[in-house]
Amino acid sequence: MSPSESAFLERAVVQLLFVSGREFSLESLRDKLRELFVQEADAMVRAAASVGGFELLQVLLKTSQKLEKMGLRLDIRAGSVRITTAEVRPPALRDYFAAVTEQTRRDSIGDAADPDEEQGPLSAAGLEVLACIAFKQPLSLPEINGYFTADRRAVVHRLQHLGLVDCRKAGETGRTVWMTTGEFLRRFNLQSPADLDRLLSNAQLPAAA
Repeated sequence: MSPSESAFLERAVVQLLFVSGREFSLESLRDKLRELFVQEADAMVRAAASVGGFELLQVLLKTSQKLEKMGLRLDIRAGSVRITTAEVRPPALRDYFAAVTEQTRRDSIGDAADPDEEQGPLSAAGLEVLACIAFKQPLSLPEINGYFTADRRAVVHRLQHLGLVDCRKAGETGRTVWMTTGEFLRRFNLQSPADLDRLLSNAQLPAAA
């Protein structure tokens, strides 16, 4: 792999892990790179689609070292990888991260007493994101975040855990978009998406930034 191909792969992997907000096995990460870039005309970009497992691991280790200089790292273990923060040393920064993490958790589970309670109440943030997806679907995560002043990935993933929304590939670019599900209709006693106005008549859908 040439230096330019390696540099592109590093950039693509970091962006993919960051935007998706999920953990990939090394094999599923290779599959995703193949899916995204196999038909690219640019040979440098297309090379990412055929990267071998050992080459990918080398790139991940090299990328993690670079990220640590900026307070991030790639957590590589048991054949899986995810992007996370490096060790947070200043106590004030640790306390801030802990508070933000707890607030994100509370938003994502709707402040339910039992985080695993499928039928628990949704928080205001959860209802806003659900309304946004329901009225504007299909939407990508960046498009969803465009309606809010804070990152709503955790909320979207909680809604997916509850079975209220799900993602799929759309268009020739294969971008990931989010839509409501049959469980969403069932839970709120709807016959079809046409009933959304009745369900969300009191929801305040923010304007896109």
